[in-house]
Parts: sequence; C-alpha cells; structure tokens
Amino acid sequence: MEFLARPTESEERSGPAFWIDEAIWGHRLHDEQSPWLTFLEFLTVLLAEHREGRALTEGRLNSLSYKPQLQLRLRNLVFNNPHVMTVRSETRSDEAAWALWLEKMTASAGGIDKPDFGYLRDRFETFEDFAAVLNFLQGSAIEGTSNKRWSSKFVFPFGPHALFEDVNVKPNGSVSNDRRFFARSGELLYLMLCRSRHADSLRSLLISRFLESPAPYDGMARALQGDTQLARAERGGAFLPCTEHRIFDRLAEDWLAILNLPIPGHDAIPHLVTTAGLNLLLYQLDRARELLDREPIQFVCEIVSPKKSVVRDLSADSYQHNNTLPQLAIERFVTRIGETAAWAEAIGSEDPVLRAGDLMQREFGWPEGDEEDAATDPQRLIEELVAKATTRHKQHVGKIHATWSRAVGLSSRRSSRRVRYAPTDRLLKTLVVACVDNRIEFKDFLIRLHERYGIVIGDAQARPFVDAGTADQEDFSDNAHRLEERLASLGLLRRLSDSCAYVENPFQRARSE
Repeated sequence: MEFLARPTESEERSGPAFWIDEAIWGHRLHDEQSPWLTFLEFLTVLLAEHREGRALTEGRLNSLSYKPQLQLRLRNLVFNNPHVMTVRSETRSDEAAWALWLEKMTASAGGIDKPDFGYLRDRFETFEDFAAVLNFLQGSAIEGTSNKRWSSKFVFPFGPHALFEDVNVKPNGSVSNDRRFFARSGELLYLMLCRSRHADSLRSLLISRFLESPAPYDGMARALQGDTQLARAERGGAFLPCTEHRIFDRLAEDWLAILNLPIPGHDAIPHLVTTAGLNLLLYQLDRARELLDREPIQFVCEIVSPKKSVVRDLSADSYQHNNTLPQLAIERFVTRIGETAAWAEAIGSEDPVLRAGDLMQREFGWPEGDEEDAATDPQRLIEELVAKATTRHKQHVGKIHATWSRAVGLSSRRSSRRVRYAPTDRLLKTLVVACVDNRIEFKDFLIRLHERYGIVIGDAQARPFVDAGTADQEDFSDNAHRLEERLASLGLLRRLSDSCAYVENPFQRARSE
C-alpha cells in the first residue's frame, strides 16, 4: 500500500500533531464537510486553477496552491441582509426604500472595509426587483435551512460568480479562511480527479459546463457582487497520499457519464454530488481495507420491505463491519512499526526509549518532549500513540462512513433499530444515471452495481452468503424483486415480458425518443 511522504514546505502551524489519518487518507476528510460542501470547495479550487490556466493539472505532486474567491458583497446581500424584509414591510416610495436600505446595509455589512452598495440602484429597475432576486438566491441556497453563520452559507453554484470559500468574519471586520466546512475534502476531490486517467476529458466538460457556459442565474450573482473579490493569500497544504487509485478513475468515469448527458449543468450537479460522496466514502473504506489486507468492500443493501428480513440483518451487519474498518486501520498503521527491522534495532540499543521515540517521530511526527520523557518502555510509546490517534480519529474522520452514507442516501434506520444500507430513491436514480448508457437488462444492472461499488442486492451477488448458510437464495431474490418494482415506479425500468426487464437512463431515453 502506497504512502507518499509527509509534505513540509506548505504545512500550517496549526496542522496535525501527528500524521496518521492524513498519511492513510490525505489532508483531509472531515465529517462536518458534507458531500455538497465538498463539491462547492472543489468548484472553488477548479475556478481558481482555471484562472491560472492549469485546471485539473497538478504538476508536482501535492503542490496545489490556489487563490479562491471571497465575494463578500454577494454574501452580505444574500445571507447578512435582514433589512430588505423590514424595508419592504413599510409603505414607502421606491426611492425612499433604496435610501433607507442603503443606510442600514452600509452600517451592518461585515468584512468589507468601505461598504458601498450604491451600484445596485443602476442594476435593478426597482427595489422590489432587487428584493425578488435576493429571495430567489436565498431559496436556492445550499443547506439553506442550516443555522451556520452567514459567512458559512453558500448560494447554489450556478456559475463562476456564485463560487467562494468558507470564511470567518469577526465582529471587528477581519476576515480569515475557515477549515470547518471547507475542510479540504474538496481539495482531495480535486487532486483525485487530477490523478485519474480521465483528467483531460473531464477538464473540458467541467470548464464548459460550469465556468464558461454557466446557468443564466449566474448573472444574478454577478449583478449583486460587482467586481470579483479574491482572497489575499494562496491556500496551500492539500495532501493526497496516492499517486493513483482505481476509485479515482471510477469517480471520473461516473462524472463523465453524468456530464455527457443532454441536461443542463445545474441539473447534473445533484448527481455529481452524490457520486462524489459515494466514491469518497468508498475511498476511505478501501484504503482501510488495503491496509488491513481484507476482502473487497461490499454494501449489502436491503430494498426496504414491510417486515424484518434476513437481508435486513445482513445489511446491518455489513454496515457495522464497514464502520469499524477505518479505526482498525488506524491501529494497524501505528502498531506495524513494531514489526520492522528498524524497531528491532532501536529496542536492542543502549537507549531503547530514545531510539524508538526518534523512529516514531520520523514516521508519525510524534512524540515530542513530555510523552517521550515519561515513557519507560518502547511498547508503551506505541500504545500511547494508538490511544491518542484513535481518540482523534473518532472526532471527525471516524464519522465519515456514518455521516456520508446517510447524506448520499445509502444508509438508513427506517423501520429498524439498527442502521443498515437501504438506498433511497434519490441514490437509485443517480446510480442509474451514472451506470446505464441507454438501457441495460436488470440482471446486468445488478452485476454492474456490484462490480463498480460492491453493492449486493440480488441472489447472484449474494452467493457467498447463500453458500455459507446465512441466507436463502429466495431472500435475495425477493430483495431484487423489490428493487425491480421500485425502479419501475420511478420510471427507470421497463418490462418487456415477465422474464425480461430493462433499466433505462431517463435522460438518454429522452434523447433517443
């Protein structure tokens, strides 16, 4: 299993105390950054790199450094602007409404040295037109009902003028980038696609769809924002430990399939978000599996039935098994140092604790000072680091599987006390859109889901469970039949006879008709 060296030239002073989660998965996966916010961060990086003429071209490994947009005027207007509502509620002339609103907005805008919104009067015929545009952008905001601060809210990515990074605007007006909701997961997504075999094909599609031919609604963001605002400093420090990975290629293939559909770019975005979340989730599990030398990742999926079934239990077991893999990988990553020749040499030396500590400092960036001085046994150093790394892992990276599988519609607790894999209609539609060119026989669709994502639904894919006696063939045959009925109800499956059913991509069907 490949592990690139820890970067040093662009590390933040407040970076990780030890390099373990990051060494396995990169810097960094973070549960508070949802798949949607990951996609927004990706687009922000893509736009900045496109501006420099190097979109999806990494150059030197882990050398990503970019200057994102801030767009603080747009953000103030859409998310930090209660005055529009109060001004509209008062009966007054259009001129008076503009005057009162400008006075209030100038006094309350955050993060702008000399706020001046007078240019808006020339861009909108009436104050009501201006208020209607704000209302539209607020209504289409990503995770718009969240209670995040206004500077951590985002408009829908209609185009380049609607993209900006997460920031913290303090009461004194200072602005700093924030790594809570733009936690670098989007940077990892960008690097994965840079390193895929399909980077060249993706580049042209992403640029043409989202940056050079944006949705008409991007004009609203441009009118509100005015001149583009960029961050003052470059953002560096992203790290991806794999030079290549099959999941990078599969993610790119999913995106190519979606982007080549005859649908507007903004209609493709929800499918891009879902496939990004699913593949990043699989990336975390697959890296853990590789480290632990386990069998390929599988998602035993129950197509929800009205009563408890064997498949439901197996699906919950599958979920729990996968949920434990990342933490087991953390433990294995640390403890395997004790099996190396360098460790044997260290503990055989005259000062084993000092030599072992030096070795662990080189491998993990730990210990420093007090921890090493307090240790009396080299093995104790390993145990201490395992405990610390596990505690840190549980805070964010260890929650990725639970949080993101629910976010993309893969897991659920519906009708059950245990969480299990039970795909939603939204996820099923995305899987059809990404995996079916035009149409495909239903049984071949089940094979494709298993080969691409490890999804187990039908009896052919569940053969190991049947052979082991943990399920009957009929249990999974019924499960597949429920999926067939679900797809038919969604307009994604057509039956030509009792023995022949085809899964159809609805967008490709529309093209052929």
